[in-house]
Amino acid sequence: MAPCLTVVLAQQAASGGATSLMVDLLLTLAAAAAVTIVFKRFGLSTIPGYLITGAIIGPSALALISSAENVQAISGLAILLLMFTIGLQLDFAGIRSGMVSILSIGLGSTLATWAVGIPVGMAFGFSAPAALVLGMAMSMSSTAVAMGVLQQRREVNRVQGRLCIGVSVTQDLLSIAILALMPPIAVWAGGQSAVSAPGLVTGLSGGPLADLLVSGVVAMLAVGLMIIIGRHALPKLLREAARGGASETLLVVASAVAFAAAALTTYVGIGPALGAFLAGFMLATTPFRHQLAGQLAPLRELFMAVFFTVVGLNMNVPAVMDAWWLVPIGLATLFAVKGTIIALSTWAGGANAATSLQTGALLTQAGEFSLVVLAAAAMSGVIPAERQPLIIAVVVLSLIVTPWCYDVAKLAAPALARFPAAPWVRSGALVERAPTPGTGGAEAEGATAPTAGGVIIAGFGLVGRAVADRLKIAGIPYTIVELNPGTVRKQGSLGRAIVYGDIANPEVLESAGIRTAAAIVITIPDDDAILLACQAIRAISPSIFIAVRTSFLSNAFLATNAGADHVTVAEVATAEAMAKQVMQQLEKRNAATSGAARP
Repeated sequence: MAPCLTVVLAQQAASGGATSLMVDLLLTLAAAAAVTIVFKRFGLSTIPGYLITGAIIGPSALALISSAENVQAISGLAILLLMFTIGLQLDFAGIRSGMVSILSIGLGSTLATWAVGIPVGMAFGFSAPAALVLGMAMSMSSTAVAMGVLQQRREVNRVQGRLCIGVSVTQDLLSIAILALMPPIAVWAGGQSAVSAPGLVTGLSGGPLADLLVSGVVAMLAVGLMIIIGRHALPKLLREAARGGASETLLVVASAVAFAAAALTTYVGIGPALGAFLAGFMLATTPFRHQLAGQLAPLRELFMAVFFTVVGLNMNVPAVMDAWWLVPIGLATLFAVKGTIIALSTWAGGANAATSLQTGALLTQAGEFSLVVLAAAAMSGVIPAERQPLIIAVVVLSLIVTPWCYDVAKLAAPALARFPAAPWVRSGALVERAPTPGTGGAEAEGATAPTAGGVIIAGFGLVGRAVADRLKIAGIPYTIVELNPGTVRKQGSLGRAIVYGDIANPEVLESAGIRTAAAIVITIPDDDAILLACQAIRAISPSIFIAVRTSFLSNAFLATNAGADHVTVAEVATAEAMAKQVMQQLEKRNAATSGAARP
């Protein structure tokens, strides 16, 4: 990982290499774009495609990109930003049911993979430190691939979906420990850390081992300080940034927090990736996470494309071809060991045999963090450079075959239905239940309970409050979406279901329960935002009833074309209300005059 990306870029600019960097970045993005188009056409996951494309255009194949400095600069920025967005995506809300069991399964299966990885790695000729790092790297699963498979099959809310999310969250959190353990493992292997200790620590205690111990204490204190500051100060900072509904300011502040955290963790000797991940995780605990996740979603795809393509650039294709038979052997070993451990851990934690098999099949592949760990291990000298291409090839192949492996597990699931959960488990939290009427069952992933069959109200001004009052009287559940952080905090403290964010943000819509809501009422006084919101809503839920307000009659036609089912025009409604009041007053006067004229 690049310890100081700014220095690298400055050196290249001073030496005339900035143009070369731009050309290499252009080639990387162009190749990634071509892969996306081709793989999407055939319904394949794009992540393996990025890795393969990087290998093809890299130094060991076509050599379209051959500058090691450019690769390092691009990779450093991509890793930092990707880890930030992954941390921001962590969500405990989806695993609240059976959280203890799910987190126990994730922790137990990951630690077991680390332990089993040592003898398995040594059987393949690795040293004990290298085998441990290899087991750690392979214990991580790809959240992106698993979520993509679940979303395509609309199974995020099924038991296997909640299990996969929970285990992935646990693995991501354990990656903090993995990255923190890399320096001592590098010393154990006889090399040196991929990141250097800060100057205030080096030489302070009088020996390499003592310096390492002091460095570890300093790193843990720095991480603890970050968590404390993030827990207490970050929400206040974000509320100030979001004042007045300035979502772009919120994004800038969040990005600054990510880079600040990366700089701090780099200074204390544990690398920028961990700091960026922690920053994203801290932001994920605030009410602003959905808005930020939606704003960063397109950029996350860009970061992933660059990151995986750059990883492919480092793959030595001739080295893989010289020992190609080791790749399928490594893949079979990974699937047999890791898949079995996860499946057994899931069954022991309370799931039935069918669900356990599906969970093991979906999480048996390696993932994004695997590549980050392997890159750190290679820079530390823990894993021999000649073995690195073969390991990356195993990771690539595991990502490619995971969807097919999961489909095979689903075909075998009916035969395992007669096998119950572990007899020592009393909780039924991991047992599949029939869908609740009105929630849509498996079709309703991403929804929140308050809006199942209810209404989403966008904007909580006078109009929004009036709509909410009438829905409350009628006993209809509703969720509010609001950009005013003060309103979000106040209404949330009153027990109302409310989400901070822009109603045109797909991530905000998902968190508000757009897939299970019966209707959405957009009361915000912004005609342009209303049009964007209608388009975003229709892209997710074509059948939901959309009611909006607009200021002028001319905009009503635009809103209808954008997907609105009912449009209330402010000037027309005002005219009708005024005419109604005038007519009522005239009727009263006419009645009074007629009564007085009678004898």
